[in-house]
Amino acid sequence: MSRVIGSLIAAIVVVGALIAAFALYTVDETESAVVLQFGNPQKSVTEPGLNVKTPFIQNVKYFDSRILDFDDEARTYVTGDKKNLIIDSYAKWRIEDPLQFHVTVTNTMNARSRLGDLIRSNLREEIGKRDLQQTVSGERRQVMQNLTDSVTNQAQNLGIKVVDVRIKRTDLPQENEKAVYDRMAAEREREARQYRAEGAEQAEEIMATAERERAEVLAQARRQAEEVKGEADAEATSIYNEAYSLDSDFFALYRSLQGYQRAFRGDELMVLSPESEFFRYFNQSEAVGQ
Repeated sequence: MSRVIGSLIAAIVVVGALIAAFALYTVDETESAVVLQFGNPQKSVTEPGLNVKTPFIQNVKYFDSRILDFDDEARTYVTGDKKNLIIDSYAKWRIEDPLQFHVTVTNTMNARSRLGDLIRSNLREEIGKRDLQQTVSGERRQVMQNLTDSVTNQAQNLGIKVVDVRIKRTDLPQENEKAVYDRMAAEREREARQYRAEGAEQAEEIMATAERERAEVLAQARRQAEEVKGEADAEATSIYNEAYSLDSDFFALYRSLQGYQRAFRGDELMVLSPESEFFRYFNQSEAVGQ
């Protein structure tokens, strides 16, 4: 009897263990899960831990909840000015809604395909709005921002969260490189000529202004010099007149000495009569000596 009871207990334990094995499932920290009942999705589980399902009726499908990469191959896109560009893009994404993800794309392979279609479609639209120069340099950051926003909004319907979309490489087709570079070089040369012409014009204006200011400063200096000289001459004349009024003989002597100094300064030859008025004070000196 005891053997039968022991066997029954063992059978119950085994059955319980089997039921527990089929009823319990674990979700890892790097995973999310969708519970399926006869193939139909019932709920999603995004928190890690031990969970319970209906054994033999429900099963669990796991998805990677970490950030995943999508690296698209290089493709040709046409700019707004009808130039071909070879662009290589990539994206970072993760599964945000496992239930929606399972319903719409089922697995990561299909998700990558759908995500690639969205990126290429929106990138083609953004490139078509801009010319070559804007795409390559001027608005490259704006292109990536618009691309990320558009793809993020559209990918939400797939249960996907797009973290970032980037353009890794932008190249010209080999047959177009020389023509584009020549056009860019010509444009830069035209800008350089314009800058040089504007610089020369500004230089001429600065030189003309400086020359005018120089002429004004010199004219003002000459005027001030003439005024000072006139005032000095007037003052000298006043002093001479005052001296003459005090002693006319001394003043006449002084003026004669100045005349002698100027006359005998050089090597010029002068022929004058001794009785000339010019030698009046010389004759007086001889008379005094005698």
